[in-house]
Formats: sequence, C-alpha cells, structure tokens
Amino acid sequence: MTLDLRRQGAVEEDMVFFAMPYEDKELPNGRTENFDVLYEGHFEDWIKTWGLRAERADKVPGTTESAMDVAWAGIDRAGIVVADLSVPSTSVAMELAWALCLKKRLVVIAHEGAQVPSNALGQFRVVRWEWTFRGLAELRTRLRTEIEDLRQQRREPEMDLRPYTPEDRLRAKVRVEEVFEDHIRVRDLRNPRRSAEMYKGDMSYRDVIPDDLSQRFHVGREISGFFVYRDNNLVFTQQEGEDPWDEWERTYQRGRSLTATVYEVNGKGVWVELAGGGRSRVRNHEAAGLKEHDEVTVIIRWIDRARQRIDIALANQQATLTPTLLASVATPSMDGYPQVGERHGATIVIRDRSFALVRLDDYPNLPTLALLHAQKMSPSLREELDDGRLEEGRRVLVNIEEVCPSRNKPGRIDVKVREIEGELSQATTGEELSA
Repeated sequence: MTLDLRRQGAVEEDMVFFAMPYEDKELPNGRTENFDVLYEGHFEDWIKTWGLRAERADKVPGTTESAMDVAWAGIDRAGIVVADLSVPSTSVAMELAWALCLKKRLVVIAHEGAQVPSNALGQFRVVRWEWTFRGLAELRTRLRTEIEDLRQQRREPEMDLRPYTPEDRLRAKVRVEEVFEDHIRVRDLRNPRRSAEMYKGDMSYRDVIPDDLSQRFHVGREISGFFVYRDNNLVFTQQEGEDPWDEWERTYQRGRSLTATVYEVNGKGVWVELAGGGRSRVRNHEAAGLKEHDEVTVIIRWIDRARQRIDIALANQQATLTPTLLASVATPSMDGYPQVGERHGATIVIRDRSFALVRLDDYPNLPTLALLHAQKMSPSLREELDDGRLEEGRRVLVNIEEVCPSRNKPGRIDVKVREIEGELSQATTGEELSA
C-alpha cells in the first residue's frame, strides 16, 4: 500500500480530528471499554456543543478510501488534533507522528496508568483521565480548556510537505585517474568509492572538444561536474542546462557580423563571448591591445558542432581575407631558423593552462616564439603548469621537434619543441649542448 502524504488544501480551523483507538480495548486498570462509544457518545457531542466539528478516520461518511488515507486527510485539514494514548496502538502512534510532522496544534490525552512514551511526556502536557462518570466529566472540562487555549494562541506556520525527488544530478569535484583518446575515468574527491567515465560528448557545451582528450586532461587534474545515471550506468558530465548548439547553429551563420565582449585575455589569445552566449577566441596577433570588457565586432568564419568550436575573426583584421588572397601569400624562408633535432636552452616567456611559449637562447631574434605544449613537458614541469606554479622566466632544456610554415597564419614559421628533463644553468648555450 502506498500513501499519498501531501498537503491537500486549506486548514479547517473549526475541525478537531481524533486520533484514538477503535472498538473494545482493555484499559490499564484491566476493564474493557468500547472506544467507539467514547467517541460517538462523548467526544463528538462535546465538540458539537462547543461550536466545532469532530472527525475520526473511520467515521467519515461516504468515503471509499482506506482508513490510513482518511486519517492523513483528516490530520491535514484539522485545526486541532487530539491524540489518545490510553492503550498501545500503532495507528494512533502513526497519526500522532503525522501531526507532529505537520506542526499541528495538539492535545494529548491518556487514561490513568497508561504507559506514555517518554518523548511524548517530555514534549506535551498529557491530560490524564479515567473512564468513570466523574472522570469523563473532568475530561470534558479539561479538554475544552486545552482546545480553547490552543485556538487563542498565535497561529504557528504548519509544514508544507513536498514530494522527495531522488537527485539525478549529483554535483561533485573529481580527480582524473585515467586518460584515453575518447574518454577519461574520474573519482569523486568526497566519496572515493564513486567513480565513472566521461566521454568527449560530456564536456561542457562551451569547451572545444579536442581530437584526443589527453590534449585537455591529465592524470591528477581536478575538475567539476555532475554524476548522472544514463541507461542504468553512472557517468560523469560537465554539461549543465539545455544544449545551446541548435540555437547557435542558427545564429552563427558563416560570414555573419556580430558584437562580442572580451571576457579573458591570456597567452593563448583573447577570449570573447558572442551575442547569444557562444564563446570563441581571437589570437593575440589579431587582437593586440584588447582588454577585458572591451566590445568588438567579429565575423563568423565557420562553426563545427562536433568539436563545439566557433571560429571567428575580428572584422578589421587580415583573418577575413578571401581564400584567393591567402593563397597568394608566399611561403616564407626558413633560413636562420633552428633545425629539427637540435637541443637548446630556452626561457619561458608566456605560459597558459595547456602550453608555454619559449624564447630559444641561440635564436633571440626569431619573429616567433617556440611552442612547448603541455604534452611535451616532463611530468614535473607539467605539474607546475597545472598547479599555476610555473613562472615566466623559468629556464628549460628543449629539443626542436618541428619547424614548418604555419597552417593557420600565412607568412609565418611555427617552431615546436619538447622539454628534455634535467638541470639547465643560466649560462648554458646551444654550442655547449652540441659539444
């Protein structure tokens, strides 16, 4: 049996609900008396005489509900609840508990000699009575006094019960334990027994999805999100709210011009929020001088929903050149650039959350800095980067891994390096390294 224990409507101030035993019961003094007679021949008449209405679960006319449902409905509507603890009764105990839960105005009565729970004795002034002519007369007087006192007291707010809905999204902070190309495994920091996998499709709607998740996550990194059940499996997701990409695909049409606001500036570029909520970035060489809260006009170059990426260019930059003009840019010469395989001392000039830009000792006048991606760092340097302890000016030893024309910036040469773990003195030079 399932009870619908919810508030149903307004409280009826003139209604007194009796939570009491039914039929013949043995009293503490050994006598057997009929509690139906007590209700119908005494309680009901008394209440009516006082200008109020009495109700008991089994005495509601015309109902087809169970006694428990009727009892709940009666307590829910009652202005006053009278609970009789004269004899042990599971039903009365439950009804008393419901009344307490709802913060009802209560009168507790019990026959002389009845065993009243100690917690009830400590919370209520129990009205004792005896089933005799004189005892019932005294009960009538005391019961009227208790009810009138409660009705005259300041009304305290009752409880507004709400159905409990199991939480299907548990917000949590987790630590990455394993990283794979298409998913990561995480463990709850507060409850280490809870772990789950997060796939690319569960990254935040605002984050660009990389080709390999190791480009974004590493073992030991702490991230926030939600544990959710999906197809009876526990998974982890960083997505919150409704998926905005349907709307963004309609809004951010290729070639459209719109306003964007700068919300962050770092070594990787200038990050902007577009009208409509989408986010993108403008690289440093395209947005020199911009600062947080600046408003700029941008042009949508393309949108890639699968990777959650919106590519833009400032309306007044060369990034908006047509493909024909871009194709006419001559391939730059690589004379004067380092060769693949060389080792050099280097100084970190700019650091970001996933990479660092370094200046090579033996090529101080190169027009571009070399890229040291987080994946190309030693574990110790990667840890410093992730913890925010990696300082600009830090000296490192690197190996040249790639020197080639830039795929994104025509006319420029990109240099990519890998860190060689080891100590590097301030005086170390390329000649010493190659000696």
